[in-house]
Amino acid sequence: MSAVEPRPWINAIAPYVPGQPAATRDGSMASNESTFPVSRRVADAVNAVLDGVSEYPDPLANGLREALAALHDVDPDQILVGNGSDELVYLLVLTYAGHGGRVLCAKPSYRIDEVSAAVVGADVAYVPLVDWRHDLVAMATVPADVAFVVNPHNPTGTTCAPDEIASFVDTARARLSVVDEAYIDFADIPEEATAIPLARRGDAVVLRTFSKVFGLAGARVGYLVGSADLVATLRKVRAPFSVSSFAQAAAVAGLADRDHYHRARTETVARRAELVRLLVDRGFEVVPSQANFVLARCEGEAALVAHLAASGISVRPGSALGVPGAIRVSVPSAEGLRLLAGALPDADQVPTRRRTP
Repeated sequence: MSAVEPRPWINAIAPYVPGQPAATRDGSMASNESTFPVSRRVADAVNAVLDGVSEYPDPLANGLREALAALHDVDPDQILVGNGSDELVYLLVLTYAGHGGRVLCAKPSYRIDEVSAAVVGADVAYVPLVDWRHDLVAMATVPADVAFVVNPHNPTGTTCAPDEIASFVDTARARLSVVDEAYIDFADIPEEATAIPLARRGDAVVLRTFSKVFGLAGARVGYLVGSADLVATLRKVRAPFSVSSFAQAAAVAGLADRDHYHRARTETVARRAELVRLLVDRGFEVVPSQANFVLARCEGEAALVAHLAASGISVRPGSALGVPGAIRVSVPSAEGLRLLAGALPDADQVPTRRRTP
């Protein structure tokens, strides 16, 4: 039998390369994971579903949808739960831009937005960042089927104001605007920064994840808020059991544990400020961040990444994220911050360069 070849466009895809973990959790600063253990309520909820593991999970995650609908003041039919928000990105691109459509992204972009477009044969249009932020005015002029606005942006951590996003949604030539809010919980005032009001009206789609502030990256659960018609359409192409019983139970329990949420959010934001001070003191140019990571500009990126790795610390090289000459550092634990302080070179040993995309 002859070798099976993939479709022609698949070979051209540069695969997504995740951040690499360090030998210890405290040293792992490459994947923007939570540094807090899951709450006791989450652990108890996951244990409680063990007896039912022989049964299929709820295909629509109705319990979680109802809790999210109450949180965001929307109808449950406006919520779709997925296997991480990445699954939902794939579904949106497949459904609304597949087979010759066009996806619009900032440059640099969140890589999954690019990869999902390539997988389904869609073109990608890019608009460079200005002062590290989305150029929404320029993006609004570009015809597209799906436009992604990652807010806070990954890999820079910058945000656009809600009125800027609302204006973009109103004027964009894209048929569908998607606002990815994976990191919104780390904004100074999340409830004022979110685009959920646009999603509530059905004017845009908002993506959220439980991987960051809720600390459930390993559970793989995310959701979107949009119009009921859009959600009904996506249900046609979504795998019916993509979110496990364990993930659903963990997300419901995590959402209910507001004390744990506020502690994780507040302490991460405070430690982000400490991380920024440390990097600035050591001579790095730091991009203002509203996420649980910081982008720091420097020359000698590869050498610095290797130096930190030798000290037991993993960070994300900027060249892997479309920002060569930089490192992206996840907000670490208190012990991780001490490790980083001991490993970073002094200010006079860090040549920086000032260049905006």
